[in-house]
Amino acid sequence: MWQYSIQQSGRDFEPVLTWSADAQAALAQVKTRDDVDLLSWNPSTDVSEIYEQYSLEQLVAQIDQTAYARLLEKMAQTLENSGQVITPSLQRQWYLVGYLASLEHQALINTAAALLSLTVLNLKTPPMALAKVTAKQQRGLTDQARCWLMAAQVTDLQLLATTKPLQKLLAHLLDQDQRLDTCCVSGQSAGWQLANDANWLSQIATPQFALPQLERASAFRLLRAAYLERQLG
Repeated sequence: MWQYSIQQSGRDFEPVLTWSADAQAALAQVKTRDDVDLLSWNPSTDVSEIYEQYSLEQLVAQIDQTAYARLLEKMAQTLENSGQVITPSLQRQWYLVGYLASLEHQALINTAAALLSLTVLNLKTPPMALAKVTAKQQRGLTDQARCWLMAAQVTDLQLLATTKPLQKLLAHLLDQDQRLDTCCVSGQSAGWQLANDANWLSQIATPQFALPQLERASAFRLLRAAYLERQLG
């Protein structure tokens, strides 16, 4: 079982908190201090990790003037054209998808699928029920969005040049019977991992958040940034 601690930033694995399987003490420090890194250690395998935290300034610089930033702009135009409102919580999730995708150099089709699935869930689900959205529903919507974009042979250039494919797919997924939202493909899904991590990171200030919910190593480096995004918005 993984255990967690922190260290002063830039050190070579020097924990300053007692190791604990409960990450709350370490997480509380990482969220609010800019001079510590998160440490994880698995006593069974002796595998360990240091998760240096990116600042919001670093992340904004990383994504600025990239295809991911342009895709976020197209998503905003898509919702505006559809007469939908971008809530602060959805905006945070979009930013987090963009940060994660840029750090991992994710394919645009995976990034678009993650953005669409999060958007559809936010628009289809009553606010009080959002916390109860299942991973299977999120996985299904992400996989369906990716499969649709692939079947329609939508290129990266088309995703960045026009909102038409995004608008058409958004309308289809919004109108779809909710019972079909859980239909997904088998195997690993990079798009779903992006959506999952952005969703949970956006809830970092809530009791529901826990580190084991995160799928990708890059998400562990966005803990402080995700917390600050929530505080700002």
